[in-house]
Amino acid sequence: MQHFPIFVAMQGARVLLSGGGAAALAKLRLLMKTPARIEVYAKSPAPEIIGWARQGRLHLNKRDLQPGDITAATLVYAADEDDAMDARTEAFARAAGVLVNVVDNLAASAFITPAIVDRAPVTVAIGTEGAAPVLARKIKATLEETLPISTRTLATTAAALREQAEELPHGEPRRSFWAEWFDHKGPQAIKNGTDPKTALNSLLETHLNQQSLTNRVTLAWTGSDDPDLLVMKTRRALDQADVVVHDADIAPQILELARREADFLTLHNTATVPPLPQLLAQQAKGGRHVLYLSSQPCNDTLATAIRMAGADVTLIPGLSGEPQFQQRGQA
Repeated sequence: MQHFPIFVAMQGARVLLSGGGAAALAKLRLLMKTPARIEVYAKSPAPEIIGWARQGRLHLNKRDLQPGDITAATLVYAADEDDAMDARTEAFARAAGVLVNVVDNLAASAFITPAIVDRAPVTVAIGTEGAAPVLARKIKATLEETLPISTRTLATTAAALREQAEELPHGEPRRSFWAEWFDHKGPQAIKNGTDPKTALNSLLETHLNQQSLTNRVTLAWTGSDDPDLLVMKTRRALDQADVVVHDADIAPQILELARREADFLTLHNTATVPPLPQLLAQQAKGGRHVLYLSSQPCNDTLATAIRMAGADVTLIPGLSGEPQFQQRGQA
């Protein structure tokens, strides 16, 4: 990963752009979606830029950018479409310690602007390290079809109620509530013309009244280091689990699919203290969802022992890979 993705806070930020042509217009259309103070420096700005300045959407300076202008800037864009002018702007920004993007010049840029799917407050950024912008646009088009405009309403409504939702226990109960909102109740409310805030408050009340916590353990296995050979249920469990207990020979690329917030516990052998069923049940206490990912098939004996230790169990069959693993008895 040559470019680390971040989201820059734009409230109160100063963003400077040198240039007044087509490249400048493309960047400004994106930047004007933010609350940043946008300053444009161009001796001959395009009519659109002049119009935006008159509307108060940006601040126009009909001159070249100077070193003193960059003081306290957050970001700088070099968009003059002239190698010498862009290099000049880049030098000013780097000397001031300000991040600079030189349009269409990856090597000279300290940061790049990704392709963006805008469903604010939901924003999806797609980067290809500057190597395949056409692919980025293709992915963007696919995501725009997947995320309807109503995503904006769902997210805005959720943000307004986030504090109240924290009354739900952390982990699975809270995730279950939000999953039901975004997957079912929210879209249904919008489709039926119901007030989203009313629908979300009603859903929260239902979940608060059903706070009985279930200790859950999911047993899964994979006989391959290839993430593409994971069955879909195991992928989903990796994405949802609060705790991932795994054999030491599970490949790192498999574990990369787990939630970043999850706790990880590596088993170097199954002769654990306490025994594996008790260990998994203990990890699930408090309503946590525990995934045990084994490099060999899990059996019903293990599942029965975990249930006796006090947790609900889901057993997911896996797909074998090369090399094949021999099944071991787990209890």
